[in-house]
Order: sequence, then C-alpha cells, then structure tokens
Amino acid sequence: MNSLFFKRGFFLFILVIALITTSGCTERQRKNLKHFKSDIIGLKRKVTLYDAQGKIIRQWQGRFKIEIQGNYISFIDDNGKDVKISGTVVVEEL
Repeated sequence: MNSLFFKRGFFLFILVIALITTSGCTERQRKNLKHFKSDIIGLKRKVTLYDAQGKIIRQWQGRFKIEIQGNYISFIDDNGKDVKISGTVVVEEL
C-alpha cells in the first residue's frame, strides 16, 4: 500500500513540475513545437521560385518539410519527387 501511495505521489509531483515549467508557453517553445510538427508531418506551404526580373518561374504547394542545404533548399513534393532549388525563393506557410 505504501509503495502504491509513493508512486502516485511521485507521479503527481512530476506532473505538477511539468505543468509549472510549461505553463508560460514562450515563443521559443512554440517554435520548437512547430519544428517538431514540420519534421513529423510537414507543414502546408507554398514555395515560389522567381527569376531575376521578379517573374514567377514555378510554384509548389503542399505539405512538406523544407531543408536548407548550403545555397539551395530541398523538399519532397506531393508527387514524391525530391526538389532542390536555388535562387530567389519565397516560402509561405498556408
């Protein structure tokens, strides 16, 4: 009986500490949550590639994770194609 009481008390103590430390959801915590979501399921985004005159060359829209690799970005589109682009690129979250 004492062991069960101790386990419940310890679990409750840990739960209270966790709630206290996460109660003030800071901007950093929100960013970390968004990065986690992006890693797991991707975010709905629109990627637009522009030429030197500002005209749209191509657009991609879908749910994907974007990785910055050197001077280009990489993502896998909804058709399963690995897309790597560099240049003037705008990424919008939808």
